[in-house]
Amino acid sequence: MGTNFFRRETRDIEFLLFEHLGIDKLLSYEAYRDFSEDDFRMIINEALKVAREVLGPAMQDGDQEGCIYEDGKVKVPGAFHECWRVLAENGWMAVSQSPEFGGQGLPEVVGGFLSELFMGANLAMMIYPGLAVGNGRLIENFGTEDDKTLFVEKMYTGVLGGTMCLTEPDAGSDVGWLRTKAVPDPEAGDPRIYKIEGTKQFISAGEHDFTENIIHLVLARIEGAPQGTRGISLFIVPKIWVNPDGSLGEPNDVYCSGIEHKMGVAGSVTCTLNFGENGKCRGILLGEANTGMAKMFQMMNEARMITGVMGQAMAANAYDTARQYAKERVQGPLFTDRGAGRVPIIQHEDVRRMLMNLKAGTEAMRAMIGKVFYLLDVAEQDTDDAIRKEAQQQADMFTPLVKAYCSDYGYDLTREAIQILGGVGYCREFPVEQYARDCKIASIWEGTTYIQALDLVGRKLGIEGGKVFQDWIQGVMAFTKKHQDDSDFGPDFKLLFQAAQATGDIVSRYMKYFKEGKPRLVALTATRFLECFAEVLMGQLILEQGLLAREKIKQVDGSSSDGIFYRGKVETAKYFCRNILPNVFARYTALQQEDTSAVDIPEEAF
Repeated sequence: MGTNFFRRETRDIEFLLFEHLGIDKLLSYEAYRDFSEDDFRMIINEALKVAREVLGPAMQDGDQEGCIYEDGKVKVPGAFHECWRVLAENGWMAVSQSPEFGGQGLPEVVGGFLSELFMGANLAMMIYPGLAVGNGRLIENFGTEDDKTLFVEKMYTGVLGGTMCLTEPDAGSDVGWLRTKAVPDPEAGDPRIYKIEGTKQFISAGEHDFTENIIHLVLARIEGAPQGTRGISLFIVPKIWVNPDGSLGEPNDVYCSGIEHKMGVAGSVTCTLNFGENGKCRGILLGEANTGMAKMFQMMNEARMITGVMGQAMAANAYDTARQYAKERVQGPLFTDRGAGRVPIIQHEDVRRMLMNLKAGTEAMRAMIGKVFYLLDVAEQDTDDAIRKEAQQQADMFTPLVKAYCSDYGYDLTREAIQILGGVGYCREFPVEQYARDCKIASIWEGTTYIQALDLVGRKLGIEGGKVFQDWIQGVMAFTKKHQDDSDFGPDFKLLFQAAQATGDIVSRYMKYFKEGKPRLVALTATRFLECFAEVLMGQLILEQGLLAREKIKQVDGSSSDGIFYRGKVETAKYFCRNILPNVFARYTALQQEDTSAVDIPEEAF
């Protein structure tokens, strides 16, 4: 058993749930009326126990052992089997899914924070149940009653594994070019059953020995369907055919031809899968033909949120390790007193700066993630159609921010932690080098940062003709105006106003660029716009926390753990606004130059 490095605490999660976001409103919804705040606290504490005692000890084993491929079969790291058993037997796989099919029925926001704990403890391990549950939810939403009976509960409870099969060797993010085909199977006696033939690549959890059977959701084109994404259908393709009574039939001509050897998440297998090499692979059409991409986007959007959680969770891990090391490592006298003795490095100014980057960055990302999960709960459960619609539109607009910003910035912050640890940070004696390797995939999975930025600019900004974005940005500006003379945060609200103003101006410039036939300027700056947008949203949320914490300080003993926590929140809000938020101004200045040198340079000059 490897060393267990997982040390997360839950105070900030509890602050978000019970003080900042206000989960009491969610408890008024019919779906959550059987829960209480005490229930959520108990569930969080139990999840933390599982993370610390079961998942955490196996993380290093997963990295060192990796996955073993032999003759089409894959063995996962040995310690992972106990993790799977504990998660499955205790209902930890499908925490926010329907109790009708074996889920716990928790709010999405609670489930999102549990995901941070579990993924922080063992990211590679949690990819397996995450995909199975996402698969099951898609079948629950779009399958027939027979589909639900055969698959959903077994996927929620760990009896079946699952995957999403989009990518092909010649069709990565450009899914519309896929070649996997589907042909009606006249021998099946069921018009929903097709013969599937094709190859899928980079399929996470595509083959493993946790479960006897794996249910693949496969995108394929029915012969004669239109080209591009509008002609793609979605199929349920079991590794082993499942009979109508739920028993296993014959192997379904699905073969794992190899696995990838990756930079990180070594315990999570990534496969190439061949479907129908012998002409005997069958798939069940899920929903209507030619609607596969629309359905898959449900799973992709869920995965994009979780991918953002991955980046944030790894950065939070790195912060946990760095702050503990900085308190224990003694080296060098202070810059301001060179003749004195050596001190713990946490007393050195630049170390404190880096620790504040980690603290402010991870807490701001956690706040943004929590906000979007909360909006998803409102969008699904509120009884007012207008409120549901507004919440869903905001969640749709913010999802690219969570996915792209948190996955990128999480990696940057993990690098900061390596720097704090110095030489040992680069060695496997400490876990931050693994966090960096594991974290990096998050910025590639589920669409690169550029793809998220184009989705934001090309689709999400245009929701309701741009009204959703404009209403939000005006809300931020009204928030700053209300508090611009605040005795503690006045300078921070002024910075937030300027950052929001700059971000809004970028959108105006984009409209002008499109009208003037300068779309390249949009493409060249879209990722930087996404980063500006995310930091303004996080600035808004972190200042909400600062104001709340300042009031809470008055109600507690300032030297108590709560008093210190709230004081930390106040200083963190200031630090974020004065040190991280100003990045918006640098990007905005660069955008104002309207520089096209990156596309003007001859290709041969690279």
